[in-house]
Amino acid sequence: MNSATLHVSGLSTAQRPGVGDALHGLAVAARGVVVALWAAVSRPAPAAAQAPLTAFEEAENLRAIAFEWLQSDPEFAQDLYCAADRHELAARQSSLTSI
Repeated sequence: MNSATLHVSGLSTAQRPGVGDALHGLAVAARGVVVALWAAVSRPAPAAAQAPLTAFEEAENLRAIAFEWLQSDPEFAQDLYCAADRHELAARQSSLTSI
C-alpha cells in the first residue's frame, strides 16, 4: 500500500482586502462616473434641436457645393447654381402668395 503526504506550507492563505483596497476601488468607480457624466454633458446638441434653415441658407449651401464642383465638372456646377436659384425663387414666390 502506498501513501502520499501533501505539505501545504508553501501555500499562503488569501488575505482579506483592507481599507486601502476598498478606497482604491471606490476611487476607480468614482472616476468612471465622472468620465461618464463629462461625456454626457459635453455631447453636442442633436441636429433636431437646431433651427431649420431658411430657403436662402439652403440655396447658399447648394451654391457652396456648386463652387466645389466648378473646376472638375463645370456643367454640373451650373446645374447646381440653377437649382439653388430656382429653390430660392420658389420660396420667395410662395411667401408672396401667402400674404
